[in-house]
Amino acid sequence: MAEKAYFTYKVEPQSLDFTSRLKSPALIMSALNAAGADAHNKGFDYVDMEQDDNTWVLSRMAIEVSFRPKQYSDYKIETWISGYNRLLSTRNFRIYDEEGAEFACMTSQWAMLNVKSRTAVDLTRTADVHDTYMVPDEPPCAAPCRLRGVTEGEMHNHTVRYSDIDFNRHMNTIRYIEMIFDQLPVDAIAEDKPFRLDMHFLHEAVLGDTLRIATAEQEGVMTFEISTEESPCVRAAVRWL
Repeated sequence: MAEKAYFTYKVEPQSLDFTSRLKSPALIMSALNAAGADAHNKGFDYVDMEQDDNTWVLSRMAIEVSFRPKQYSDYKIETWISGYNRLLSTRNFRIYDEEGAEFACMTSQWAMLNVKSRTAVDLTRTADVHDTYMVPDEPPCAAPCRLRGVTEGEMHNHTVRYSDIDFNRHMNTIRYIEMIFDQLPVDAIAEDKPFRLDMHFLHEAVLGDTLRIATAEQEGVMTFEISTEESPCVRAAVRWL
């Protein structure tokens, strides 16, 4: 039977915010790094996919965070694949502090993209790998919510630069998340309020694109849309728990 994978990280000074706690984008980056490390160990990370001109891209994610650990403390990430269909593979995370208390959980859905055609690959082609490594444990939080576009509210612009681009030559996931957290109320972050973040990745942004960041709030939920002139790239929502 397949087993879950575990990775341990430390809250280093460069990953802190002004509260001396782990930044939420840095926490999510650790989870994505754990996903990459687990895929590499199992022989299906982006390096293994390159021979077929394929790569993994994050399609949707949802994370719930109860609190954020402080400087120099350790935290452990537990990750596993729970299922897949023709288009999406589901990877899950539970995150524990050094005392063993769970303080965050996350579920994510990944697509395989052909880098030449920029189209999705049928994941039934990877059935042998998925079937070998699936763990029969349900996702630890609800699947990412359906998100609507933001047509009015605060607007900001951002031009995609070198430091925004990842190895897939498009806007890095964490840069989108950092943009979203830059729009959140500082008081809520200072209080370390529990929250849930949902995200949908819809379209690639590449070097030189001008992005519009739209932010709105209704009934305690902050919603976001980051788009180019042609199409939305990311939709997101933050709900305080």
